[in-house]
Amino acid sequence: MNKLELSPRLAAIAALVPEGARLADVGTDHAYLPVRLLLDGGIASAVATDVNEGPLQRGRETAERYGVGTILFRRCDGLADVRADEVDTVVIAGMGGDLIARILAAAPWTKQAHLILQPMTAQEDLRRWLLENGYCIAKETLAQEGKKLYVILSATGGSSTPYTPGELWAGRQTQGEDSPHRLAYLTDLIRRRRRALEGMERGSAPDPAALAAERALIDELEATKETWKTWQR
Repeated sequence: MNKLELSPRLAAIAALVPEGARLADVGTDHAYLPVRLLLDGGIASAVATDVNEGPLQRGRETAERYGVGTILFRRCDGLADVRADEVDTVVIAGMGGDLIARILAAAPWTKQAHLILQPMTAQEDLRRWLLENGYCIAKETLAQEGKKLYVILSATGGSSTPYTPGELWAGRQTQGEDSPHRLAYLTDLIRRRRRALEGMERGSAPDPAALAAERALIDELEATKETWKTWQR
């Protein structure tokens, strides 16, 4: 039997799962993550959920193929059928940031869990929601597949100092952190915000306050990028 290899995105998520975790994998699809972690002996147990039956069936087939018979598969919306006493680590990956926030809002017990979140969109909205709803972002990392970069957040219940607008968009960086994709991520983010600003400026009735806020955001992101470059020298 071939070894189950994870994609770079899933491998980066797996690296953040604590040893011996009781895992909930929300939106599991093929269940590659819990199957690989159980094969490696890295976690104690796993619950895999999805709102549709098709992904769950694919997950069961993966588990059967690799001889893993201990995953609990449940069809439910987010964490609706997962109990707080069953898991201590929750992975929600491959969804929009707004949907991830909705899933967490419906399961307030997740403030007592270790969260690993990989939003495909609206990363800034998810960061804002977490900080405004009793969660603390402990760590961020980036994974690259092809030309695409993926943001992965590690969060717990708690509080942190307020984020600036630039930190809401780019995450909070710390000198000495190991983040080889950070510069490319900031460069792409600045490019996208400049494009958004140009679109706003071409509008029929641009809002001066919105334009000023967007320009200030871009200036902060540029300064963040320069700080990062200085730290890498």
